[in-house]
Amino acid sequence: MSDLAGNRIRPLGYADFDLARVDAIPPSKCPVRDCQATLVKLVYGEQRDRDGKPKERTKLWCQAHGIRLHSGTFVYWTGNDEREDSRLRNFIVEKKLVTAIAFDSKDKAETHRLGYEMSEDALSWNVFVSLAVAGKLKDAAEWLTGRRLSAEPNLYLWGSLIDLRGGEPGIYAELKKVRKRLEGGIKHFGTEPDIMLVVKGEIVICIEAKFGSGNPLAHESDAKEGEKPTSDEGLLQRYLGTGTTVRTKAAIRREKMGSRFHSQLFRNIVFASEMAEKDWHVVNLVSRTQRGAKDTKRESFSDPTDDVRGYLSPDTQSCFTYRTWEDLYAMVIKDTTELAEVGLYMRGKSAHYRPAFDLV
Repeated sequence: MSDLAGNRIRPLGYADFDLARVDAIPPSKCPVRDCQATLVKLVYGEQRDRDGKPKERTKLWCQAHGIRLHSGTFVYWTGNDEREDSRLRNFIVEKKLVTAIAFDSKDKAETHRLGYEMSEDALSWNVFVSLAVAGKLKDAAEWLTGRRLSAEPNLYLWGSLIDLRGGEPGIYAELKKVRKRLEGGIKHFGTEPDIMLVVKGEIVICIEAKFGSGNPLAHESDAKEGEKPTSDEGLLQRYLGTGTTVRTKAAIRREKMGSRFHSQLFRNIVFASEMAEKDWHVVNLVSRTQRGAKDTKRESFSDPTDDVRGYLSPDTQSCFTYRTWEDLYAMVIKDTTELAEVGLYMRGKSAHYRPAFDLV
C-alpha cells in the first residue's frame, strides 16, 4: 500500500495535528503534522448571491490525507466516487454493519455527516457497538440508568437493530408504531432516538447523545409543513394529544414545565414511555469537555436534570439521568480488557483538532 493510500484510509486523532497549522488564519497548510501536500480548492455545496444567482462555494482539501477543511474542524473526503469509504474512516468497529444500517438505509437521517470529525453518530456507534461486541452493554446500561437489568439488552442505533450475528437490519417495531400514532404527516425525519437499549418485557432505554452540540430548546418558529413542531405549545399538542396513552400523560405534568423546555429530550421521554411494555428510562449523554459555556435561546449546555424531573410525576422522576462520555469511559471502559480498542479510540479522539475528552 502506498503512503498516499495509507494516509487516506486510517482515521486521524488529535496527536496527528500541528496546532500551529490549525490556528493559522487563513490556513495555508494541511493541519496534519509534517504534511507537505499543497491544499487545493474544492467546489463544495451550492450558494447564491444577493441577486439569487449561483455562486461558487469552495473548501480547502488535502488530497494526501483525504480531509476537507471546515471552520475549526475537518471532514473525511476523498471524492464523490469514494464518499462511502471516506465516511467509513470515522468508524472503528463493524464497518460492514455501518454500510447496511446507515448508508444502505433511507431511514437514517443526515448520513452525509457521518464523516465529520464532530459526528456524534460516529462516536455513538464506535462506543456502543464496541460495548455490544464485548458483551458489556448491560454494565453500561446499569451505570447510565442506576437500575439493575436482568439481561444483556439489545442495541438499536437510530432505531435500527444492531445484530452482530448477521441478521437482517430493521427498525424497532414499537418505534414505528409510535411514529405512526404521534407523527402522522411528518415527512422531514421522524423522531430518531440516537441509542436505544431494550430488554424485552422489562425496559426501554432511550439515550440522547451529544458531543459538541447542546440540547435543543423549544422556540417559536414557523415550522414548515411536514416538519416537527418547535414551539412548546406545538410540541405539547402533538406529543400529548389524542394519540398518546394515559400512562404517558400521567407521567408528564404540563403545568410544571418551566421556561427552559428541552424539546428533543421531551420527545425522547414521550417515545420511551409509549414504546415500553413495562419500565422506561431516558439518558442525556454529553461531553463534559466539549459542552459550551453559555446557553442560547435555541440550545442549552446546562445540566437539564432539574428542568426535566421538574415536570415528571414523582414516581417517574428517577426515569431520567444525565451522564457524560468521560464518566462512561472511567466507570465502564477504562479498566476493561475487552474494551481496550475503544478506550484507545476515546483517548486519541479529536474535537476541533484537539483532545476530545479530558480523561483521567
